[in-house]
Amino acid sequence: MDHLQQWLFSVVACSLLVSVACRLCPDGAPRQLARFAGGLLVLCALLDPLSAWELPDPAIDLDRYRAAVEQAERELSGTARAAFSDGIARRLAAYIEDKAGQLGADVRAEVTADDRGVPERVTLRGAYCEALSAWLAEELGVAKEKQEWIEG
Repeated sequence: MDHLQQWLFSVVACSLLVSVACRLCPDGAPRQLARFAGGLLVLCALLDPLSAWELPDPAIDLDRYRAAVEQAERELSGTARAAFSDGIARRLAAYIEDKAGQLGADVRAEVTADDRGVPERVTLRGAYCEALSAWLAEELGVAKEKQEWIEG
């Protein structure tokens, strides 16, 4: 409450001083100038409490922000690589099944690919076909030990 009284006193005192100064000035331009300057002083007295406010520091933690951005990039990159790998694996499985049909074999293929889309392992459900196994090794680079045949 003491601060409010001091503020009101300073505003009233400033207003009175400006009023007296304006009355003492001669008519015309000097009085208009005194009124303008006095108005600015009264405005400063009115806004004085605002100068005492302490605003929070808008400091940004750039290191934490950079770390969060890098983490998001890693997650998105991993998701994109996984989606790419899955798409390649599905297309390879369809390609293998088509080739099997051309060779007279009835198989269902499941392909496991790495992040670059290179087939790592192929699981084939159906009767074993030597020609298809050799084609997988030659054309796709899937060694016979990475081919899993499930008959029945």
